[in-house]
Amino acid sequence: MKMQKCGDSWRTLRAATAIACGVLFASAVADDNMKWIDGRDLPIEGRAFNDTEHYYDRLPSNVTANVNSGVRTMKHHTSGMLFRFSTDSAKLVFKWVPYNARLSMDHMPATGVSGIDVYRFDAAKGRWRYVKTGRITSARGATLSLDWTPGTPCLVNLPLYNGIREFTLGVEQDASVSPLPPRASGIEKPVVFYGTSITQGGCASRPGMSFVNIVGRDLDVPVVNLGFSGSGVMELEMSEHLAAIDASCYVLDCVWNMRNMTTSAFLNRYEPFIRNLRAKRPDVPIVMAGMSDVYCRGPNDKDESVRALYERLVAEGWTNLVHLPKDGMYSGDFEGTVDGTHANNWGMVSLAAAYGKAVKQALDATKSGN
Repeated sequence: MKMQKCGDSWRTLRAATAIACGVLFASAVADDNMKWIDGRDLPIEGRAFNDTEHYYDRLPSNVTANVNSGVRTMKHHTSGMLFRFSTDSAKLVFKWVPYNARLSMDHMPATGVSGIDVYRFDAAKGRWRYVKTGRITSARGATLSLDWTPGTPCLVNLPLYNGIREFTLGVEQDASVSPLPPRASGIEKPVVFYGTSITQGGCASRPGMSFVNIVGRDLDVPVVNLGFSGSGVMELEMSEHLAAIDASCYVLDCVWNMRNMTTSAFLNRYEPFIRNLRAKRPDVPIVMAGMSDVYCRGPNDKDESVRALYERLVAEGWTNLVHLPKDGMYSGDFEGTVDGTHANNWGMVSLAAAYGKAVKQALDATKSGN
């Protein structure tokens, strides 16, 4: 499999088609005093593979029937993908056409399923600040227009439970668009999350509130989101796809989707998966997460199996391994979900705090050589 490091496609395209750091694009079309730039020419993160069926897919085209149909369908969703760039334009216009006509779900609004989120970087505070959500009411597409302070870095989160067929950025005709410099965190390889509907972003009200996206902003790290609703069940082939990504950390959050398996069937999936991943990427830390449970009812048999496997692997000499129990994933007030299972925005913030702490521990251990 071919692996694309975050930003590599942008740098290649920019070198081949852009002049003066983004002033001119091969795909740029000027009209109405605006210059229109195809999203495929923008610096993108969260897109981990080049050999995809569609440009904005999350997995390569060679995913086989050994992986369940849910994954093969939802690979077209853009959860975790984002654009990060700087521009000297005083106006920004975003146009996008969704992959699917189903724009919302009964428990998740169209803003989260099919909308986009725009953030600006607040240099004084050293963090990303929410600006506005791009709302969508038609499968034919949507438009969001913003006044912009020239030179301000921009981040655009793409839909969580839908994909993108077309994306276009409009800037003033004489404006430039440039990639951002390396992160202050020093982490340029993505943190790769693999798991369930909650990992995918269900049911945040807008893309920026997915806990994976919050972790990316809070820790100043790129992310890849391989959450697949109801379908994160650790087929061995999926460990190959994860290992094809040159990651800074892997996060495994599949217990919810495997909770109805027998303990032996669960371990017959989980243990070969994590052993293959570690064999292919021996130096990359792994976070082993328990089942997020708003009721905090204590560990179930699968949680206990994950903990026991973690302890056994550590006893074998594994390093750069972090166990994240369900304790602390939610606030304990029972208000963190839309339905007792899937996180609302309040729950996503709580999950981001727990996962962010575990990911930071994993990354710090790598830096220190432990």
